Amino acid sequence: MNQQWLTILMSKGIELEQNLRQQLQQAKDGLKTQLEERGIRLSAADLAALLEEVSPKASHAALSYALDIVRPFSAGMGLRISRLSDNQVEMVVPSRTRNLNDTKQMHEGALITAAIEAAKLLWMRHAPLGNFEISVAGTQAEFFKTQTADCRLRMELPETTREVVLAEVRDQREAQAEAEVKIYDENDQAVGSVVLQLKFKHTPALA
Repeated sequence: MNQQWLTILMSKGIELEQNLRQQLQQAKDGLKTQLEERGIRLSAADLAALLEEVSPKASHAALSYALDIVRPFSAGMGLRISRLSDNQVEMVVPSRTRNLNDTKQMHEGALITAAIEAAKLLWMRHAPLGNFEISVAGTQAEFFKTQTADCRLRMELPETTREVVLAEVRDQREAQAEAEVKIYDENDQAVGSVVLQLKFKHTPALA
């Protein structure tokens, strides 16, 4: 069931981003025409600098909303995606009651849950066609400092790791990999990390 929710989440986010990219290009073309009519000429880089953030931000907002609604376990945590690309993800864990312990500090369980969601979200961008399952075989967490404010979780996925795992999945239908999710406070200081042992299983789509 969780895999189904994540698949729906990713497909909706990708569909939204594609639509927004098309609208972004139309807006860029229109802006360029209007500027040229007024005798102002901007390079492609200048135009991109004006508009390139629109589509990713809108897509991230949609994915964050979906995470807070359709994911059964993390629903209500208010997880927000602030950065998402093929090789990195950044997720914000807000300082809300559901995510705090009895002393109003960020609950370790909330951070571990968010780390798992972030890792799965990043890996699902590279899911092969068919049923692609990601499970957690083990976790190891280290917290350097307790937090009462929002936390940011970041993970990077090296291209070499990604290609090795996907090759094993294609050949053997399963693979394993380690993922490290680093935790930062509102001042961008490292306050902890979560190391995940991930297992991947793939059932190809029927022709």
